[in-house]
Amino acid sequence: MEKGELNQAQAVNVLIQAARIAQSKGAFTLDDAEMVSKAIRVFVPAEDPAVNEEAETATPSAEDPAEPVLQKVETEAGN
Repeated sequence: MEKGELNQAQAVNVLIQAARIAQSKGAFTLDDAEMVSKAIRVFVPAEDPAVNEEAETATPSAEDPAEPVLQKVETEAGN
C-alpha cells in the first residue's frame, strides 16, 4: 500500500491516533479533550476490551514520532 492511499477505516484510525498523540502532548484543553474523547468513542466503543487494551498499549509517549501511526495502519491493512 502506498502512503497516500487509505480506505475509510484506515483514515479514521489515523485520525484517532493523531488525536491521541496530540492529547498526549497537551494539545487540547480539558473541555476539548473531553469532546475528542467522545468523538473517538463513536468509532471505538468502550465495550470492546480488545480495542481498549490495544489503545492503551499503543498510546505513544511524547517522544514517539508520528510514523508508528502509519506503520500501524499499514500493518492493519495487511490483516
